[in-house]
Amino acid sequence: MRSPRDVAIVVLAVFLLFGAVVDPERSAASFTATTLNPGNVFVTATLALTNDKSAAGALISLAAMVPGDTATRTVTLTNTGNVGFTYSFSASQASNTLLWSDATNGLQVTATRGATTLYTGALKNMLGVAVTATVAAGGTDVLTYVFSLPTSAGNTFQTLTQDLTITYTATQLPGTAR
Repeated sequence: MRSPRDVAIVVLAVFLLFGAVVDPERSAASFTATTLNPGNVFVTATLALTNDKSAAGALISLAAMVPGDTATRTVTLTNTGNVGFTYSFSASQASNTLLWSDATNGLQVTATRGATTLYTGALKNMLGVAVTATVAAGGTDVLTYVFSLPTSAGNTFQTLTQDLTITYTATQLPGTAR
């Protein structure tokens, strides 16, 4: 038989064990601390490009063009975003006449940026011409186009109408460690 003292120890041990299970904060002490980095924000850039000749026919619209004619036009591109970029430009069309398809006698173009010639040749081949200069946020860049119909264009070029779209594509500058 057990003594009252042994029974008391067992009962006390059971109560202590029960207390540890029911209230773990009383049986195990530990310290904790917390700190925060609140209000952190990531905002991506806005890449935006406009040009001063974006209305239909605003860049060029010529009537009664004859072989040997040239027309010089400029377009100002504006960076309306908040990050610098480089850009490229390409010519395209919706209808295909000899003015477009004939690389020798059809429409020709020279595209320049300041004193730098970026492209010269058949208008139909002006594709993906890269401008590596950076246009800063709020900045502008000016391109000059000289369109021409070669003197070699013969009678098959009479009464033709050719549409033209020039598309400018901005590309953000590479990201950096900040």
